Amino acid sequence: MAIDLHAPQIEGFFHIPVDALTAVPTLCEALRHRLPPDVIVIAPDEGRVKMATVYAERLSAPVAVLHKRRRGGTAVSVTHLVGDVRGRACLMVDDMITTGGTIAGGVAALLEAGALPGIAVAATHGLLIAGAKERLGRDEISDIFVTDTVRISGEDWPRLHVVSLAPLLAAAIRRLVEGASLSDLF
Repeated sequence: MAIDLHAPQIEGFFHIPVDALTAVPTLCEALRHRLPPDVIVIAPDEGRVKMATVYAERLSAPVAVLHKRRRGGTAVSVTHLVGDVRGRACLMVDDMITTGGTIAGGVAALLEAGALPGIAVAATHGLLIAGAKERLGRDEISDIFVTDTVRISGEDWPRLHVVSLAPLLAAAIRRLVEGASLSDLF
């Protein structure tokens, strides 16, 4: 089983059967009570439009898309925004946060476009390598939700919320053992 692969094509590199699961429904449930009703879901790049659309459908929200250009390992510049975020609360979603560069660049672009401060972030895999906490520690970011697919350091960081995927994995394993479908887990 794999959770939110970076690209669907990755399944083709395995020489065993792969069941691709998603953390989006679990993260949406964790986020639902913390988001204002007029939130807009933000895809940080073209590659996350499909994921952002699933979040938006589950949260009954519109979608906007940032287009970016990577200038290095942690440096990202947003070239333009498709969608209107002026005066809106935003939820930026991604499959993983490694350095925080994409999120930090996206937050700056959203604020410049008139989004409200207090942007929430959700990502399946919170790798959060060196420097990520500093990049994401801006006051304009209200909360960061990640799952427990990777070990998160025990640092005291009140904005970081780790959501357990144990119930999802347990249900998937149970269904596989029983020969049932996994499709209704999502």
